[in-house]
Amino acid sequence: MKVTYIGHSGVSVEYEDCVFVFDYYNGSIPEFDKEKKIIFFVSHFHADHFNREIFAQREKYGHIAFILSKDVRRHMSSKVRQALCGKDTFFVNKDQKIFVNVDNLEVYDERKGLDDLCVETLKSTDEGVAFIISYKGRVIYHAGDLHWWTWKGETDREYKEMTEAFQNEIQKLEGRHIDLAFTVLDPRQEERYWMGMDYFLEHVDVDKVFPIHFWNDFDLIRRFKDREGSETYKNKVADIQYNGQNFQIDG
Repeated sequence: MKVTYIGHSGVSVEYEDCVFVFDYYNGSIPEFDKEKKIIFFVSHFHADHFNREIFAQREKYGHIAFILSKDVRRHMSSKVRQALCGKDTFFVNKDQKIFVNVDNLEVYDERKGLDDLCVETLKSTDEGVAFIISYKGRVIYHAGDLHWWTWKGETDREYKEMTEAFQNEIQKLEGRHIDLAFTVLDPRQEERYWMGMDYFLEHVDVDKVFPIHFWNDFDLIRRFKDREGSETYKNKVADIQYNGQNFQIDG
């Protein structure tokens, strides 16, 4: 399995037969084998997670689908929606589960075949959803903007409400094994930047974590891994050094 860090929260995960692209908004989308099935996932409508240019990929790939959070549809005019969204476009809500036949990219509300792709969602603490993708024995988690968005100067009530909302969603992952996770590490939170990822790593059984949403502050990853308290999980965190970097995941 090949992972490409495209930039910001945009990543691709490539299997032998298909590719998942999450939250692309800028940078270069990798070139994929045109025989592979391509599925674009969009966690929410924010401009740093959703670029309408993904729909132009139809011109390159004959087997393509788009799975978007429903808030993206709400923020599109009917004219834009009619122009961009076709039979290959599907919208999901929070706490939803759908299945995809990867051979023909048809979407169902219940499993039709043993090899179906399973897509589950969690409720974001900002907009839209987080994705849990299960396929061929692997489970992939992409946070979108599901994160512990706590800030210096906020009120006690704001802190409590955000903390409960974030932790309640992450606790839904407890007891599950995640092979590959893409989770937020945001320098704008200043001295609180580490809290969300630390909580995730302490409470979720995960093999490999790729930081996202760090606004090209690649040194933030090193600082997170070097901070006191990260000793038990630092080797799980990928060392991303530049946009477009590729990683080979064994197994």
